[in-house]
Amino acid sequence: MLNKFSVSAKLYLLLFITAVSIVGLGVYGISDLEDMNQNTQTLYTDRVLPFEQLSNVRFAYTTEILTVAQKVANRTLSFSDATKRVKQAEETINYNWGSYRQTYLTPEEAVLVKQTERTKQKAYKQYTELLILLTKQDYKALEKFIQTENSAGPAPFTVNLTQLMKFQVRVGKQIFTENNKIYHTTSKRFIILISGFLAIALSLSLYIIKNIRTLIKGILVRNDAIKETQEKYYSLFEQASDAIFIMNSEGNFTEANDSMCQLTGYSRDELLAMNVTDILNAEIIKMYPLVYATRKLGESVTGERKVVQKNGKIIDIEINGKKFTDDRITIISRDITARKAMEAELINAELKFRTLADKSMVGIYIVQKGKFVYVNPRFAEVFGYEASELIGREPVEAIVHPNYQAISNENIRLRVEGEVDSVHYEAMGKMKDGSANWVEFYGSRAVLEDEPTIIGSMIDITERKIAEEELKASEKKYKLLFESNPVPLWIIAKDDLSIIAANEAASNLYGYSKDELLNTSVKQLRPIEDWEQQQLSYQKKITGTVDFGVVRHVKKNGTPIFVSIISEDILFEGRPVRISSTVDVTEKLKAEEMLKKSEANLQTILNTTDTAYALLDHEFNVLEYNEIALLFAKQEFNFNPGESTNFFEHLPESRRTQFLGYIKEVFKGNTISYEATYDQPDGGNIWYYVKIFPISNKENEILGLVLAISDITERKNGEQSLQLAYQRIKTNIGFIREMIWKQSHILRSPLANLKGLITILQSDPGDEEVLAHIKTELDRMDAVFIEMAQDTSADDMNY
Repeated sequence: MLNKFSVSAKLYLLLFITAVSIVGLGVYGISDLEDMNQNTQTLYTDRVLPFEQLSNVRFAYTTEILTVAQKVANRTLSFSDATKRVKQAEETINYNWGSYRQTYLTPEEAVLVKQTERTKQKAYKQYTELLILLTKQDYKALEKFIQTENSAGPAPFTVNLTQLMKFQVRVGKQIFTENNKIYHTTSKRFIILISGFLAIALSLSLYIIKNIRTLIKGILVRNDAIKETQEKYYSLFEQASDAIFIMNSEGNFTEANDSMCQLTGYSRDELLAMNVTDILNAEIIKMYPLVYATRKLGESVTGERKVVQKNGKIIDIEINGKKFTDDRITIISRDITARKAMEAELINAELKFRTLADKSMVGIYIVQKGKFVYVNPRFAEVFGYEASELIGREPVEAIVHPNYQAISNENIRLRVEGEVDSVHYEAMGKMKDGSANWVEFYGSRAVLEDEPTIIGSMIDITERKIAEEELKASEKKYKLLFESNPVPLWIIAKDDLSIIAANEAASNLYGYSKDELLNTSVKQLRPIEDWEQQQLSYQKKITGTVDFGVVRHVKKNGTPIFVSIISEDILFEGRPVRISSTVDVTEKLKAEEMLKKSEANLQTILNTTDTAYALLDHEFNVLEYNEIALLFAKQEFNFNPGESTNFFEHLPESRRTQFLGYIKEVFKGNTISYEATYDQPDGGNIWYYVKIFPISNKENEILGLVLAISDITERKNGEQSLQLAYQRIKTNIGFIREMIWKQSHILRSPLANLKGLITILQSDPGDEEVLAHIKTELDRMDAVFIEMAQDTSADDMNY
């Protein structure tokens, strides 16, 4: 049956069977590959991507939130930086967690997500609290926060995130296992099917080969005729001066002439074993891929390429190619390296000029035929224009102030007509908004393209002009300040100590006229014995302003004075000079001496008194104190003001609150006094009388306070002794009152008996005179006892 078909039909049949086999295998394979692809996509979108998102959440939480508090506490991170990092971490957590929630969640995973969401809310409260502490910048609260978190153990949010990540890994492994099973099953089936198709294709191929042999014999006969034609073609091919090569649609060389070998440096055999991309620049191919295979038959392709020669040298070639019916592509190329080098030099030269001109801080301009043909950005900027706005405009009218246009026009004419080659002048410019500025022009004549051309530069000197005017005004102010200054001022040459300048105050202080001072040496102002020291002082070079302290000077009349000298070395009219001020401090020194004596007297009084005095500032730092205060501080507080100056730090905790209450009143301007007792190691007490009063200036601003402390233990002991004596007297009086009361009652009993007897005796009187005396004495005794009883009652009321 197959004999009825031609060889080509048999080949087509073989190809058809092969194609059907390949398509069948492909369809079968694609089905399994789709399953594997679906699993792979599920692995990425539902496992790998969520794993990355969860990893980002855990990293942000554990690295940027859990550790930031400790870093701030350790002072390795500032509060502001920590706040930023926590907020950034919060954004990262919310974004990645929200993205993860949008992915596919299995039922088991959904349960874990709900648990994690609850711990996330707790974590959110945690870092919200942390943000508040960071905002307050409270180290103590932050330390407490760290202790609380450390004691809580591993963060639940981190634990849940880890569980979710492990879940992603476990499910990913399951998907991978499924893909692996599909792969092995598909491989086995492919081997079986391929074996069957190969057996069928092999049987058919053997049959076709027999028919092809007959066909080849006929082809060989026709091939001889073709060879003759090819010899003529190759002769022309080899003798061409241009490099010619032939390649197939894949870019492999199939032929190359001698010129091509010379161009590349490779032999023909080497080229025929290479691909065209082997000799082309890789970077250029990326930018401009080869397009010959996509071209239509007979369509020419022209262009430029870079070729890498065998020795590594890169050259430029110009190509012309065409595609033929048998998918062959013929390329004719020519070396244009020299031409490209010239073009590059021209481009580079222009680029350098453009770069130099456009980036220059100096304005650059070119004028031809009375108009701007080029200005750089700086030139246009000085006058408030864009560069394009000045091109084609007349220079003088556009940028020169009317008052200077005549000068500018003349300078242009001189150069254009060749009377001068270059000019340099200053002129007032005119800006786009109509305001004026100052510019300095440098320009020269040239000939470009047979046209007289002015090329020049321009500098904006507006600030320099302003500075010059300010300098002139400053010089006037300086002279006025120097001459009218109430402080004596001098300018003295350092080389010969001559007085170059002195103001009116200087001449008045020393009793010289200004002319006398300008014709003398500064030595005349010092005693002779100080001249050598003065000379050495002027020989030294000083930097900046130097205070030379107090120096002895002499007036014209010989009166010695003491002056405070402040000097600075400068250059004056190119000459090194020293400018100095001399302030008469003679009276001040006398006053200071008197003040020192007064302070010494006061210190003597303070150190000989029995009261402790201490001067404190607003922060309770001890500024001054006497010897008694030092003994008190050491005795009661174990405190030496000379070593640690803060009094409050050494005050017992039990006394600080009351002391602060007193201090508030003192700083209101009130004087406070009170008594205080201190327990002693021997069990006794020492009493002190404390008086605190404010120290203020003339504006009644309270600067500090004085603490005066006196030992009143002896007085307090005397008061206590008197109190004890009083108590003893009171007790004794009670005893006496009780005794009198008892005695009065004891005496009144017999008196009552006597009075009764007298009554009996009266019934039978004997001696009336005696009876009368007895009665009188008895009445007197009774009256005395009654009076004693009344006195006792009165004493009870007093006590």
